[in-house]
Amino acid sequence: MKRSEFLAAIAATATTATLGRPRIARAQGDAAGMLRAGLKLSPTSMDPHFRLSGEQNILRALHARLVGMTADGKPEPGIAESWRPVNDGKAWEFKVRADAKFSDGSPVTAEDVAFSIARVPTIEGSAGAYHIFVRAITRVEVKDARTVLLHTASPYPFMVEDMTEVAVLSKSLGPSLRTADFNSQAVKVFSGPYTLADYRFGEFVAMRRNPHWFGQAPTFAEANFKVIASDASRMAALLAGDVQAVDEVAIQDIARLRRDANLNVTQIAGMRVMYVAMDMERDVTPFVRDAAGQPMTRNPLKDARVRLALSLALNRAAIVDRVMEGAATVASNLLPVGTPGTSAALGVTPFDPDRARRLLAEAGYPNGFQLTIHATNDRYPNDEKVAQAIAQFWTRIGVRTEVATMPNAAFFPAAARQTFSVMAAQYGADNVSYAYRALVHTYDRDRGLGTANRTRHSSPRADALVAQALTEMDEAKRNALLARAADIAIGEEAIIHMIYHPAYVYAARKPLSVTPYYNGAFLPQAVGRG
Repeated sequence: MKRSEFLAAIAATATTATLGRPRIARAQGDAAGMLRAGLKLSPTSMDPHFRLSGEQNILRALHARLVGMTADGKPEPGIAESWRPVNDGKAWEFKVRADAKFSDGSPVTAEDVAFSIARVPTIEGSAGAYHIFVRAITRVEVKDARTVLLHTASPYPFMVEDMTEVAVLSKSLGPSLRTADFNSQAVKVFSGPYTLADYRFGEFVAMRRNPHWFGQAPTFAEANFKVIASDASRMAALLAGDVQAVDEVAIQDIARLRRDANLNVTQIAGMRVMYVAMDMERDVTPFVRDAAGQPMTRNPLKDARVRLALSLALNRAAIVDRVMEGAATVASNLLPVGTPGTSAALGVTPFDPDRARRLLAEAGYPNGFQLTIHATNDRYPNDEKVAQAIAQFWTRIGVRTEVATMPNAAFFPAAARQTFSVMAAQYGADNVSYAYRALVHTYDRDRGLGTANRTRHSSPRADALVAQALTEMDEAKRNALLARAADIAIGEEAIIHMIYHPAYVYAARKPLSVTPYYNGAFLPQAVGRG
């Protein structure tokens, strides 16, 4: 199955909004109005190159990409009107559209594209960098004002997908441009359908329609996204009419909101996975203790039998049904089964606590041991409850597990410092290559691999297959290599546990409706009359 065919299939799961037609049509009578929306998570920075994470998706309204992306994840023309591989796949040529302009009216040129790509590797202090999307580029060649060639050392099949992630900025912003300049609102030039009017971290993001936007004009002249982190408060604001649309509908509220005749509820199967990662690097890991609660000099998580035991102890179907209330699907792969590059042979790990106990005994832990699992308590739907459920399943096989949760603002910086022994989180990507390179691959800073591998888990055997896939231009062969890598890393060696794929659910007061995005993005240009 081709990627486009798979994404078309999952798009059929969306309700109310139909993803197969163009983005929400312009709403008559609302063209000069303001959208008032409730946003669960505040962007951590207004710098579109700073951090690769879901809460940064709103910045796609302010900064366009060289290649655009539809709501169901298909590449489409963005600032570039066309592209093609040249030199046997060792370079990609992109043509900038003639009418592309920044918000100050200046034309977008190939020089701006080159400036933007060169800036990405210079960003410091990010817990999840964009470096992975430019790492393959060895040289940027500006042929003329509208033509740019991105050269690579070897054939590279993922350049189009990479360019859907890198925001295009104006070269006029200068080489000294820093993240602080975005956060202080010193940056006044934008390439997206909206410009930034005001921003306060943790409170709101206010935008105005870009008068020089070269694409379809968005419905609303202004948009104010108020950060309402509490699920209950966000739903209350929607029901009271204080906001017209919200993202991240709380699981316990989905059925009730669907019954409300005043609301449109939209949903899509997300290209995201809830996972558990374990410290495989250190001989002594900080949050693992022996059965008596004493520190251990040998890290049991380095033993594949222990990791498999922990996976077998998890009843994934029960977590989906009871904790997620059906707003998710059980996971076996990094992305939903059927996504190109996933493994059809890699089934969901069966719930088998008896075998799990036998494996623990075989590994030398007949009495189990103790550990702490760390998770967020405000980032994902029912994230704390999911961590508690995992802990209960592990405790039942003799691995007594405590849960430590914290706000995501504290969790991810701590995870980036390898603070945890075991962590539960989510990761989303639009293809298996991204997910594997960032989340599963052995950490390699110089090569831009394992950028989201915060526990330093590792499978050299699988990494070797991924290395081959990254230069394979034949799609079928490339997908087979990635699938085999997953068989090894996720199946045989159990270096990371896939738990479930969550759905993204939005709600809006009629006549408005939110086009659901496969990556959870909540964009003002995606809200209009249903």
